[in-house]
Amino acid sequence: MRGLDGLRALAVLGVIGVHTHPLLAPGGAIGVDVFFVLSGFLITSLLLAERDGTGTVAVGRFWFRRALRLVPALALVLAAVLAWALLVASPPTRHNALREVVAAATYTRNWTWPWASTEGAVLGHTWSLAVEEQFYVVWPLLLLALLRGAARPARREAALGLAFVAAFVAAVALRQAGLVGWSLVLLQRPEALLLGAAAALAHRRWGGRWVGPAWRRRADVGIALGTAALVTLAALRWSSRAPGAGWALAAVATVPVVLGLVVRGPGGAARPFASRPAVALGRISYGVYLWQLPILRWVDDRTVGRTALVRLPLAFAAIAACAVASQRLVEGPVRRWRDRRSGPAMGTPAASRATTTTSA
Repeated sequence: MRGLDGLRALAVLGVIGVHTHPLLAPGGAIGVDVFFVLSGFLITSLLLAERDGTGTVAVGRFWFRRALRLVPALALVLAAVLAWALLVASPPTRHNALREVVAAATYTRNWTWPWASTEGAVLGHTWSLAVEEQFYVVWPLLLLALLRGAARPARREAALGLAFVAAFVAAVALRQAGLVGWSLVLLQRPEALLLGAAAALAHRRWGGRWVGPAWRRRADVGIALGTAALVTLAALRWSSRAPGAGWALAAVATVPVVLGLVVRGPGGAARPFASRPAVALGRISYGVYLWQLPILRWVDDRTVGRTALVRLPLAFAAIAACAVASQRLVEGPVRRWRDRRSGPAMGTPAASRATTTTSA
């Protein structure tokens, strides 16, 4: 599913854009919501497929695979930040950076925001990694509990999907009203993960019917409209402002893109997402996301007074180089060792292929 790699590329470009220059993608923070919806969809698809195949989910194995996928690359970034803080940074900056490293390493940045937030933060973006990690810990247990003992699995799953959509709507409404709502649990935009889970349930239940030329045309329409909405939101500064109507719209717009890419396969509106550059960027998107803020901070420190024409190409080149090195020297070898030790991830063919190339 090369198209899902391309969707990750679009998401990470938005995030980098909002962090590098106000004119590049002022609303690019909605890229995080794209990641959340995609993660909710892929992880739920794999869990449901494993439950179908074995009658349960090996939760320990799932957590083991998640840790081996996510922790090594993060550890590399934290080691670099730690070395910079101890060897280069001034004492006040060192103290702040060490707090950030602790929050990032423990996946609590979303809960320790006031304590770990500092001027010139280099790991502020790890709040989203904390949200996803907490989701990975809780979600398999919760999903199994919700589906256990279902006399009519199809009805139970359809009801769950509707409940997830309702939770998304309620969280957005509460946040617009000035209340934290569902975010009391995970604090930062977790409802997009539920929307992705609802999409996975819908695809599992009805995806077998979404075949043929008519459905490919519908998928093309969904991909085109959803992508246009995401690009428009990324171009608007309003999209990144609290209380988050733009975040919610981005999550909603991502659903037809994800489902459309899975249903459509290659060709049509999915072709740009499956292009070689998009796939290449999507496959290193995790490393790109991890390295972006530290490198942007370090480049800015050394190019004070230089124009964006100097700073941005230098920063982009350094981010790409570090992400590629992380992929080839750390993430790739660990992934191959993981697969030899624990076997390939279980799942539907589409979900398994998608996860293997994006987030597994």
